[in-house]
Amino acid sequence: NVRAGKGPGMVLDEKRAGDVRAVMALFHHIVESKRAGVRKPDPRIYLMCCEALDVRPEHAVYLDDLGINLKPARELGMRTIKVGEPQAALAELEAILGHSVRD
Repeated sequence: NVRAGKGPGMVLDEKRAGDVRAVMALFHHIVESKRAGVRKPDPRIYLMCCEALDVRPEHAVYLDDLGINLKPARELGMRTIKVGEPQAALAELEAILGHSVRD
């Protein structure tokens, strides 16, 4: 569970869990594949996200560190950003959006 900081890829300590909760609190809506019952790179998970936010795929930006997860999003019409270096990914996102996402 992402909100608890537990699950694959999550560090199981209270500080990390608190950090994850703090980041998640910044978002209005979160779609967790485990809870949705659909995992990336199944295109349905991307469509669920768009539906939950009432956004068409061509108006969405999807960020991931794995190309295999970016491909179906791109095929649905989403703009995609491969996250390697976080600051570079943020700069690319800001270029797409036309405004800063950082303080």
